[in-house]
Amino acid sequence: MKIVPLEHDPSRARDYLNDRSLQIGHILPLGASLLGEHFATGSSFLLMKGGTIDAMFSYHAGKDKHIPTARFRVVTDSLLGLKEATRVVEETAVAGERMVVTTTVFGYDRKRVQALKALGYTVGASLPGTVSLDGRRFDYNILFKDLSVASKAKPQRSYAKPGLYKPVEMGKAKSPTLKVRGYKREDRPFIDKFITQHNVLRGIASGVFEGLYPWRQGDYQQHVDSGHVFPIVCEDELIREPVGLVDLTRPSEEVMQHSMGLGIAVRAEYQGIGVGTMLMEAAKILAMRLHLARIWLGVFDGNTPAMQLYRKSGFEESGRVPGWLQEGYVDEIFMTLKLD
Repeated sequence: MKIVPLEHDPSRARDYLNDRSLQIGHILPLGASLLGEHFATGSSFLLMKGGTIDAMFSYHAGKDKHIPTARFRVVTDSLLGLKEATRVVEETAVAGERMVVTTTVFGYDRKRVQALKALGYTVGASLPGTVSLDGRRFDYNILFKDLSVASKAKPQRSYAKPGLYKPVEMGKAKSPTLKVRGYKREDRPFIDKFITQHNVLRGIASGVFEGLYPWRQGDYQQHVDSGHVFPIVCEDELIREPVGLVDLTRPSEEVMQHSMGLGIAVRAEYQGIGVGTMLMEAAKILAMRLHLARIWLGVFDGNTPAMQLYRKSGFEESGRVPGWLQEGYVDEIFMTLKLD
């Protein structure tokens, strides 16, 4: 088999993908923008068998605190194509010292789950009921493989050790007057400021230094404007500034439109005084108004305050995936809240 970059024949690649669109959670044909979202130029490839496409796959190396991991996506009807694509992905990951690789499979694609299990993959997390097809509910499965078990490469990361991201002692905000309200464009500078504080960065698992913004500027507002992200803020009326943010993010996959992912961040000195609880309750109300059946999130093992908040809000653990880097190699725990 021969591997060629997807951009060498994007038209054929899109036709191939549209014939198998359910493998990436879409029912309608994909336009160029959605093709690029799932199979980006420079990181996506076609596996050719003679003159025909046998598989297409993408490979993304982790960044920031996700550096020890890589994720991939494969579309194919062929077990041989799946095996060959995962072999290439795994060899690439090991060469780049990514010792854990992950991929996702929709619950209605049972044969793919079984095929990946036969190749040594484990279902780390299954988000129950987050996928819908033909009036039936399915799980969203996150599978992983630990490559260090079979690999001769045993990279030592001296910087990945307990205490590297130790929390900073912070005084609590005094006499705040808190209210939950809708997000405004002018809130962004205040949120950008508190979201880059050390304790907050530590909680959201960014690997950059305090004061350095962990995402490209402008991306968030574009997602809000396009209806992809629905944010709510908690404001301290004494200082007239937002001190917490929760948002619901809509997946692009058509089979997941009744579920959304949740993210939350609270200003360091306002943590532990009820801001998170107020935001979580507001997020649940918003989710019901959006007619969602499930919301889900990820949290790092050891983030006890966040875990307590999520459990108190009704979230239940749906599994975990290893290989994330925070105070060493730590699992990411996935949690799901059933609303219907």
